[in-house]
Amino acid sequence: EYRLISLEHWANAVEQAEVAAHNMVHGQAERWPHLSIPRFWSIQFGVNIKSVGVPTFADEVVVTQGSVSDHRFVAAYGYQGRVTAAVTFNNAKWLDHYRRLIETAAPFPPPCPTPDQPVDTKPVPVDFPGPTLLAQGATVVVTGHDPGERRVTAAHQHCR
Repeated sequence: EYRLISLEHWANAVEQAEVAAHNMVHGQAERWPHLSIPRFWSIQFGVNIKSVGVPTFADEVVVTQGSVSDHRFVAAYGYQGRVTAAVTFNNAKWLDHYRRLIETAAPFPPPCPTPDQPVDTKPVPVDFPGPTLLAQGATVVVTGHDPGERRVTAAHQHCR
């Protein structure tokens, strides 16, 4: 299933530009799809927050490393038993480890790669709105299972 999402971080713009430039100068057989795993980082109130994957597509979350009370931890997100995202708070050095887990559809919850595993590692359900709610108000819906196949319908016709 393909979903369109808005990734408003400069790293995504740089990756898209690299793929677009490559595809402009190469023939159809040598073109690259834009398949990078979303990531972003920000500093909020002195907290270094970094994320990889798409946490809102998860059905469970678990703190896999560190401590929430110490404001230094990693939260891993999963969907139907597979790792789909991770968010780090003042603990970014393990982000590439979680990116590899996402790329390989590793089982969720993932084992802790360091000795700072929390005492309670039981996943809890997330309460994100479902994809149909996130798409409410859309004026165009893109359908099809192949990224090269594009069928566009008006959203009000698609939702009936």
